[in-house]
Order: sequence, then C-alpha cells, then structure tokens
Amino acid sequence: MDTQLDQADYRLLELLQADARTSIAKLAETVGLSEPACYRRIQRLKRLKIIEREVAVVSPRTMGWPLTMIVLVTLERERTAILDRFIRKLQSVPEIVDVWYVTGDYDFALRVVARDMESFETLTREVLYADNVVKNFKTLVTMRSVKSQAPLVAASRDLE
Repeated sequence: MDTQLDQADYRLLELLQADARTSIAKLAETVGLSEPACYRRIQRLKRLKIIEREVAVVSPRTMGWPLTMIVLVTLERERTAILDRFIRKLQSVPEIVDVWYVTGDYDFALRVVARDMESFETLTREVLYADNVVKNFKTLVTMRSVKSQAPLVAASRDLE
C-alpha cells in the first residue's frame, strides 16, 4: 500500500486530531477537496493505520481518578520472558493508563491514576513491591497537566 502522504493528508490529520467528529463537508471545505475525495483519503489513512483509532478523551478526575503519577521502574533482569510477563502484568492493571518501555536509567515509564494516595500505595504493593523482578521504582506525583495529547504535526515543515 502507498503510505506517501501529501499536504492535504497532513492537513486532514491535523484537523481530525483537533476534532475527530468534524463533518466530511467541513473537512473537505477546509482542505480544498471534494467530499468524496476527502472521505476516500480518511478511509485510506485508517486502512494504513496512520489513524490508529478515534476516541473520546475523558478527564480522569471526572471518573474518580484525581491523582496522576509518573512511575519510573527498573527491573533486576531484562530477559525476553521476564519483559513479556511484566508487560502483560502492567497491561492488566486499569490504574496504569500508559506504559512505555524506555532506554536509560529506567526500563519502564508508567502513567498511573489513583483515587487517593492510599489506593496508589495498594497498587505499588500489589504490582511493584510484590514482583521480585522489580529492582526499584521512582514516583513523580503530577501537580497539573500543562500539555496533554497534543496533536502531531508533520515532522518536516517543508511540506507547507
């Protein structure tokens, strides 16, 4: 499949990241395409997995999760089977909303939400302290989000 993107594709992606519910008519008008051409481009972007999914972004606070922490985790060992098991464990915990396998001093960076510090302590005991592969972890409590899920733009500004 052709994954080459042009300026119209990039503009559509920027608009859809701002509001995925924008009508095809409005998108087509803004980008300067016909409605059928705009629709075909969006379907192509979905088929190619350039648009991975469409979601509603919900405030964790409204769902009862007012605290957000970034947790940096170091493992004792990094064998494939250990990594795979640990990743599955992290994926199964609803309070762990993002997981990144990273390079550097830590092996994983987690974004964790919690009702309160007591529930976060319970999570750390059950998920991190109880796992003998976890060497250590560091918790950063967020005070407020100043930028979140910002739209991606083309890496090259030469497209304009």
